[in-house]
Amino acid sequence: MELIWYLLGIACYALALVAVVYPILPGGIFHAAAALMFALGYGFTDIGLVYWVIQAVIAVLLFVIDYAANYYGIQRSGGTKYGIWGSLIGLVVGPFIIPVAGILIGALAGAIIGELIGGQKSWKQLGKIGVGSVGGFVASVVIKGGILLVNAIYIIIILV
Repeated sequence: MELIWYLLGIACYALALVAVVYPILPGGIFHAAAALMFALGYGFTDIGLVYWVIQAVIAVLLFVIDYAANYYGIQRSGGTKYGIWGSLIGLVVGPFIIPVAGILIGALAGAIIGELIGGQKSWKQLGKIGVGSVGGFVASVVIKGGILLVNAIYIIIILV
């Protein structure tokens, strides 16, 4: 039975890693499910409080980083809430229209469309905001990916 829990944990963790670049997937939920599966496989009572605190913090960070990085990228480039919402919608819708590349194109186009709706007229500023949106997304991918990879090493050390 332990092997089944570990395999389910690995599958959930793999989905959390996929969610790093595919924001449609709830990475925090998959990460939390993986932490639970690993604990069930290892022996739920044998896992310490530190493990649970670290995993809870990471699960919350996975949700927060997506929005914070996007917000920062757009705000830094002069965007408004319209660009932020447009970019978030573009990140979700883009991959359905154009698989893989739609993530970046969706973030860029969504931010630009959002700012157009908000009344922004300067194409130069719109381009800058769109690039800020993509930069925020790329930063979130790097940060979340790094956190999950370091955490994977931690889990392996703890469980082995």
